[in-house]
Amino acid sequence: MTTYNANFRRLPAALCAALLGCAALLPAAAQQPAEAETIEEVLVSGERAGPGLWKVRKGDHTLYLLATLSPLPKKMEWRSREVEDVLARAQRFVPARFDVDADIGPISGMRLYLQYRRLRGNADDQTLEQVLPPELFARFEAQRLKYAPRNRGILKQRPVVAASELWREGISRSGLTLRNDVDRAVAKLARERKVKIVTPAVKIEDAKGTLAEVGQLPLDAEIACMSALLSRIESDLATARRRAEDWAVGDVEALRSRRGAQRQESCWEALLTSPKLAAVLRDFDAAWLRTVTQSLEQHPVTLAVVPFGELYAPDGVLATFRARGYEIDEP
Repeated sequence: MTTYNANFRRLPAALCAALLGCAALLPAAAQQPAEAETIEEVLVSGERAGPGLWKVRKGDHTLYLLATLSPLPKKMEWRSREVEDVLARAQRFVPARFDVDADIGPISGMRLYLQYRRLRGNADDQTLEQVLPPELFARFEAQRLKYAPRNRGILKQRPVVAASELWREGISRSGLTLRNDVDRAVAKLARERKVKIVTPAVKIEDAKGTLAEVGQLPLDAEIACMSALLSRIESDLATARRRAEDWAVGDVEALRSRRGAQRQESCWEALLTSPKLAAVLRDFDAAWLRTVTQSLEQHPVTLAVVPFGELYAPDGVLATFRARGYEIDEP
């Protein structure tokens, strides 16, 4: 089985790593030199704890939830003494990652990787300028020249992949990172304290078919996704910076009140036209919830990591636990 970051809700550029476990084979993002234009960066650095822990209680059993955020400041060093105290008493830790069993051998994995590489490009080797409406391409090119001027390979990618890669470039140039280093840090602490790590497990029955469905996304849906992500790059990077700073200093009210585009609905609608991918995503959510619930029922103290955006959605983690009769204490 292969382990992948549960913050999978990106775009098809992450699909190979999620389904096939071939992250090491993916081409590294081009390193961009600094430009003459100054790009505002986050100011938070040094040691930060982030927000306090949410508590889900049933009798004398407690599930502690550490809510992470993506992106976060690159220069921030995370440390939470509250988390350290909980781990000193915990019997289980549930990370924000999954064990994915796609039942793929080395030869099949390479074939699927080649299939994935083909799906990154446009039909007939067309460029973005050829497949996008002129106005939309002009917007894309303006942001590419700002955040990724030397990454010309992006111009040959399909719209949904190119938009996702440009978003990552903009995030990086703004002093942020999409890596969930907090989850990794907590897992390291859990191992040092001999706390059993229970990773949710998901089996993907048809990785090849799932990848093929994603490759059949309608161009209109990809164009809508590109437009949505460009709007986010043009106007929401400042919000992403402020949300990262809010998380670092533990300002939960600011995080809840400051609307952040954690999911681009147009991109989600495009991706979820794939029934197989939609089923995979449902399985991911169900596996995490099932794992933390079982641990809460069976053990006095459990610590788990969850994306902040999953807490307060109408059908999110807190609403689900409340509906099941559990007590919730918020930080």
